[in-house]
Amino acid sequence: MFYRTLHWYIFREMLRIFLMTSSALTTLMAFGGMFKPVTKYGIDLSQLMIIMTNLMPAMLAYSIPVSALFAAVLVYWRMSTDNEVTACRAGGISFSTLVMPAFALGLIVASVDMVFVHFVVPKYLQATERAVMRDLGSLIASTIGKQESFRYGQLIVYADSATAEPGENPYESIVYLKGVAATPLGKENLPSAIVVAEQAKLIITEMPTRDETKIAISLTDAAAFDPVNFRRLVGSFTSLAPGGKELTIPSQLKTKPKFLNFRQLKELENAPYKFPQVKEIVDRIEQTVLFQEVTQHLSDNWKKDPRVPLVFDYRGHGDSASRDQIKIYAPVANLDVNLTLTFQGAANAPIRIETYRNSRLTTTYTASEAHLVLAMDDYTVGAMNGTLMLGGNVTLQNHVRNIAPIPIAPAPLAGIMIPTTLYTSAPMDRLDLLNTARASSTPVLQQLTADVSKKMGKLFQTIHSETHSRMSFAVSCLTLVLLGAALGILLKGQNPLAVFVLGFVPAIFLMLLITAGRQLAEGAPRTVPMGIATIWAGNGLLLLMVTLVYAKLFRQ
Repeated sequence: MFYRTLHWYIFREMLRIFLMTSSALTTLMAFGGMFKPVTKYGIDLSQLMIIMTNLMPAMLAYSIPVSALFAAVLVYWRMSTDNEVTACRAGGISFSTLVMPAFALGLIVASVDMVFVHFVVPKYLQATERAVMRDLGSLIASTIGKQESFRYGQLIVYADSATAEPGENPYESIVYLKGVAATPLGKENLPSAIVVAEQAKLIITEMPTRDETKIAISLTDAAAFDPVNFRRLVGSFTSLAPGGKELTIPSQLKTKPKFLNFRQLKELENAPYKFPQVKEIVDRIEQTVLFQEVTQHLSDNWKKDPRVPLVFDYRGHGDSASRDQIKIYAPVANLDVNLTLTFQGAANAPIRIETYRNSRLTTTYTASEAHLVLAMDDYTVGAMNGTLMLGGNVTLQNHVRNIAPIPIAPAPLAGIMIPTTLYTSAPMDRLDLLNTARASSTPVLQQLTADVSKKMGKLFQTIHSETHSRMSFAVSCLTLVLLGAALGILLKGQNPLAVFVLGFVPAIFLMLLITAGRQLAEGAPRTVPMGIATIWAGNGLLLLMVTLVYAKLFRQ
């Protein structure tokens, strides 16, 4: 009964100080977390309150260890300074009995913190991210108002001014840009063109169920220039998106493991193909395998009788009401290592390409060589089209106007529709797909499988780093509380802040080791074991300090 009263007395005092300290620290850390959204995005008061509300539970997980340490140091220092510890020892109460409340508090806060870092923090970080990105129109207008560019995906946009307006529904907003200059990025993030326009209209649609945002961009009085020689490109430019489709901005919630809870991390570890960066490459592998299948079928069809043309529906005339066709006659056809069907002509038998409109011959092209390049259709989901790249000596004969053949510059014939009968096989399982790609001798597939293996390895490193750092952080609550209780007893009569600082230094060292360990674990594959060891090294050192300090206490 006496021990229960004593334990409750000590535990109650620690709990009171712990709750007050954690409340103050959480509030300060939440205000610090709002600094970036306030300064970078210029959010309004309502968004500020939402972010503050969401950051409080997230920051609580990080204030718990320090608050527990401070509570243990202060309570046991006061008891030691007021000779309450001496009185307990005189009554036959051992040090191990005195620190039982600290051990209980450490277990409780460690368990609570484990739940917080694995489930509560990711949930409220997600809520904060959604709150910041919910009004993307206002954020873009604010960014442009500061004379800064904004970027999404492979597109960088500048403008002289921006005006944001509400859309037709709560999930839609409209931004009008004036004096627009945009730079689409191509391979290796190099500019593929420079587009200027008098005005641009951005229709931004939030997709909350999929954690992504759609942006449709239409241009007024636009022109495009080659970034190398600044030569004006020919054509009409009314949109910055391929095929005039909407651009998709994926949420960071799907691309950063820190936003995922423990269950989601484990699901991702078991099915890495769902991770956007991995899924993107796997989808390209699937398309490449599909292209390989189609080009192989086309090559086999040609080999049956080279005199019979390959016939495709054709969209090159641009009139959807007519039924167009294109026929390819070639003496030689080969499937090259890049999955391209290459046609070769002979000196007396060049490649001949005929286009028909409503069964009427319209044009005839001849060329020394041609390459059929496949791509997924921008207009129809799941459909495939091809572009015939003509080369060598190219001539064109217009039968509609009865014009004799004339030489022309090599040009692509786009809009060739690939029949679905060539790729109607059932979708492959992700694992079977990767095994098929790894077994292929095609350089493109070999490179893609190497890329996906690298991405998956990086993902696994990040998941392991995130999991171990969360668990190490939670376990530190127990070791810090035990260390704080012992230091409070040993350093009686000293300034309590000095005692707290003495216990706080190992806590800072622990945070540094966890951060350094994460950097190592997410770096090169060979440094992963060292990184995991570094993440747990802080707790190991704290446990060693606790052992040494308690050994000294027990000797007294």
